[in-house]
Amino acid sequence: MEFNRAVLIYNPAAGRGLHVRPKSLSRAVAALKTIAREVVLTPTDPNRRADALARDAIASGFDLIVTAGGDGTVNEALQALASSNATLLVLPAGTANVLARETGLPLSPIATAESAARFQAFDIPLGVVEFSTSQRYFLLMCGAGFDAAAVHGLNTAHKRSLGMGAYFLSALRQFTQRLGRLRTTVGDQTLDSTLVVASKSRLYGGQLVLAPEAHLGAGEFEIVCFSSGSLMGYLAYVAAVLTRTLRWVPGVRRLRSKALEVNNVEGSRVYVQTDGELVGEAPAKVRMGPETVRMLLPPEFARR
Repeated sequence: MEFNRAVLIYNPAAGRGLHVRPKSLSRAVAALKTIAREVVLTPTDPNRRADALARDAIASGFDLIVTAGGDGTVNEALQALASSNATLLVLPAGTANVLARETGLPLSPIATAESAARFQAFDIPLGVVEFSTSQRYFLLMCGAGFDAAAVHGLNTAHKRSLGMGAYFLSALRQFTQRLGRLRTTVGDQTLDSTLVVASKSRLYGGQLVLAPEAHLGAGEFEIVCFSSGSLMGYLAYVAAVLTRTLRWVPGVRRLRSKALEVNNVEGSRVYVQTDGELVGEAPAKVRMGPETVRMLLPPEFARR
């Protein structure tokens, strides 16, 4: 595909941010010029996040929005791209890069830019989480409960130095207090748990296969509920995920649906995350589309 104007929005604070290698930025721009007549570089900062930058670019007529950063940077840009006429290309440069692993994108941002000429455009249905006064789009998953609490407690300095290890440290700290409980309603079923994940992605937290039947292009979520509130229970869950035996573990329920509702129980404070970013607290409604985003992805994605 060919584009008139592309903006490369890069996150200087991402896990492998391109800012540390100026030559990499030049190589990425040169590669992108094979598919776009004009390429503009724009870094994010605390006052100008990827959503604002993408929104301004779309309003100015840019038809290709390129993000270089982690899944969180992609999620920010997604808020402006949903159901727009612009196309999204992701150059993976984050900590977990779940989207890249899920879709077959090269894990090197430069390799992705240099491969973009052979990519195809796919219209991907978006997940939406709705709160009382706001909503948030997501590509990969929405989690409520334990995992979002770990994101809430994440130490930013640890994330920079430890990468994914920082998330595990924060997760372990959650067991020093009672885990919040939540009630999930899916159709006519009601489930009590400490964590529910509505997933559009097979992968979770990097390379863990949590939802083996999920697919980014599917029109419904694979929903996984975990009932345990103990450290030993969650260690058993992790072991089962690693050995692909989660479906046989007590206290785990799996469902498929286009919509669900999440409520806190007994005054518990239940946080909600999308694509690894904290976005709010329960109560919340989660639905599939009909909003979409057009993405450039490897042709192998369709076969996967």
